Amino acid sequence: MSIPFLLFDMICNIKRQKKFISKVVDSELIKAGSLSDGSVDEEDIKKLKSYYGLAVPGLLGEAFCTLRDSVMTQKERHASTCQGAMTGLGDDFFDKQRLSPDQVKEFIETPENFTGNTNSEKLFLHFYKTALLNAPSPEVVKHQIMRVFQAQMLSKLQNNAGLSSDVMKDITISKGAESLLFYRMVFEHALKPGEEKMLYSLGGLMQLSNDIFDIYEDHQSGVQTLVTTATKISDLRTLYSALLSFGIDAAYRSGYPKSFVTKFLGMISVGIFSRCYVCLDQLERNEKKSNGIFNPKLYRRKDLICDMDTIGNKLKSLKYHLKISRKFR
Repeated sequence: MSIPFLLFDMICNIKRQKKFISKVVDSELIKAGSLSDGSVDEEDIKKLKSYYGLAVPGLLGEAFCTLRDSVMTQKERHASTCQGAMTGLGDDFFDKQRLSPDQVKEFIETPENFTGNTNSEKLFLHFYKTALLNAPSPEVVKHQIMRVFQAQMLSKLQNNAGLSSDVMKDITISKGAESLLFYRMVFEHALKPGEEKMLYSLGGLMQLSNDIFDIYEDHQSGVQTLVTTATKISDLRTLYSALLSFGIDAAYRSGYPKSFVTKFLGMISVGIFSRCYVCLDQLERNEKKSNGIFNPKLYRRKDLICDMDTIGNKLKSLKYHLKISRKFR
């Protein structure tokens, strides 16, 4: 599919999802605002409406539907939107509210037993229960979110200094892979024979993508990632490209028709992967300012945060997409 048609489809998908958020999700946020206890802040709302709640169904969900060549049903959209909405809130359980692992685990295993003590907990439980209600197999979704929880617990090792790059790589891939599989489980079509391997590969790459864009926040928080500990961005770029090539190959071995896979890859390339190369370029420019050794503590906030809303960076991203698409079959 040509870039203009691909971009047109993706813009339509995002508009459709924004409309759904305004219709279904805003009412829950209004309730949260009227009972504000400080557990849901503006950043949470932004994640819910403009990041996870938008991108999970509007990009990933639509891409999943492209693989089967049929439109997203209302139940799928509702469940996927709720998954996106609960993602940021779930992260807050660990990062802001300091809930114990046992408390979070109980929420996940038996949501029907809880109503929540804070607005954040109430919203999470509402979205989680609604996602299960609209999922084709609630027990499969619950099983997969438990795997996400286990990967999240493993990622707590990243708060400790001295992790090897191999351990950080395993943590990164596991966290991203289990999350992508979780998002996939609310869609009605069954997994193809090679689809889980594809999702595992691409999910790990998506987590590395997040880490690339989150380098400033992770560095400030003392979180050890493959990005915050990198000394040569070229090495990180090589790893990223290798994982991308592996994921593309796995996609064509997933069991879906070639043309559907190509469109699927095009959507996530434009939406995620090509953007990361623009960010890597920016990080590499910083490296040149510090005697050829990358060190995030030497740079300013604006040096580490890549603004993808500028026209220049959007054009660079499209150029990288053209390079990536040459790997498509």
